[in-house]
Amino acid sequence: MKFRTLGRTGLKVSEIGLGTEYLFRQERKIVNSVLKEAINNGINYFDIVFNISNYIDNISAALKDYREDIIITCHLGSVDEDGRVRRSRNIEECEQTFLDTLSKFGKDYIDIVNLQFVKEREYKSIISPGGLLGLAKKLQEEGKVKFIGLSTHSASIGQKAVRSGNFDIIMNQINFINDGINEREELLKSCKEKNIGFIAIKPFAGGKLLQRNRTVIIAKYQTGGISLKKKMPKDISPIKCLNYVLSQLGVSTTIPGVKDIEELKDILAYFDASEEEKDYSEILTEFENNL
Repeated sequence: MKFRTLGRTGLKVSEIGLGTEYLFRQERKIVNSVLKEAINNGINYFDIVFNISNYIDNISAALKDYREDIIITCHLGSVDEDGRVRRSRNIEECEQTFLDTLSKFGKDYIDIVNLQFVKEREYKSIISPGGLLGLAKKLQEEGKVKFIGLSTHSASIGQKAVRSGNFDIIMNQINFINDGINEREELLKSCKEKNIGFIAIKPFAGGKLLQRNRTVIIAKYQTGGISLKKKMPKDISPIKCLNYVLSQLGVSTTIPGVKDIEELKDILAYFDASEEEKDYSEILTEFENNL
């Protein structure tokens, strides 16, 4: 495993981290096996995207013996409603939800708190006094959070967040489909110049890129602004997708999601892959006309 510095946080993160979205409905033994196998193979960055009680219980149980050795991101912006995820910008319920999540991880702070999937129409209210950013800063002042991030499906929102100076980390989509989009390239460049950690999400466009030799419809939220109907190349692979993402300027880590141990092994295969297996040049050519 190789490690990169997560911008001005100074944290050393595995260049491939792990998203846990697809472990949401999995039983505890699967969650446990996936997370422990990831750690045993050097992954130290984990994105805990939901605040659902059973999901947090399963993840925290798997990670409890490794808490000093790993980096965890939790999110502000959703709450548990009878076992379902409900988007929320209510400060009181977001704070209580975060504290409930924090209490289960066996440490008095979370490494990173992320303002979850911020949209254009709500950005001003989120960074205004009394918004989610204020809550994140309050938690930081209380020592419950070390660093603050923002995730968005919009590169323009990412740029605003960088310029604001309020955020240590930005999360945004990076994959073959949005290659060459000016806004994406400008965001990556800005993060690099400002020493902001960049977390690349959706490296497989929600799994759509890996549906080899099939025609798929890919939504804007999976790509960062482009909707696309396209036949996937027959020789595309997780290894090529990951190598492409990690080759982009300023990317600190990427966080593919997996639902089981087999999908995790497909990702871990990147570290033993040959240069030929990593070569994505022909794949990239097939996506160059997306814009």
